[in-house]
Amino acid sequence: MTQMRDGGQALIWRWNDRSRHVASQTRVALQCALHELGIPDETVGDAVMAAWELTANALEHAHGPYEMRLLRKGPSFVFEIEDSDPFLPALPSFRNSGVKADTELPERGRGLQIVEAFTRGRWGFRLSESETKVAWMAISAASED
Repeated sequence: MTQMRDGGQALIWRWNDRSRHVASQTRVALQCALHELGIPDETVGDAVMAAWELTANALEHAHGPYEMRLLRKGPSFVFEIEDSDPFLPALPSFRNSGVKADTELPERGRGLQIVEAFTRGRWGFRLSESETKVAWMAISAASED
């Protein structure tokens, strides 16, 4: 992991379609980065699980290279996963419907429900400066009540 730059950004890991053991390496890299930045232990596990859901979607629906980053936003952080696909997916219908995390969902779509519940709706997709897709989610650096 690189140190936080003046802009408050840290590169966690960069890989391509030929990289092996991506699932375990991305989880470990993010977990180490969050611990290093002082994110409370009780938040790290949930953050890694939610971030993995965004990463798994990038691996399933796009192609590499991929890049995971953390950005400092005041007292919190934003996790980003960038892939090479310029297509921004539509946000799922549960996003603004008030569906709770424990609501029964179809097999497909459960991962983004985890992201929704963990971030309390603070996640989405955007285009990067190079017009590739970035999935992002907020991670609070302090325990939220």
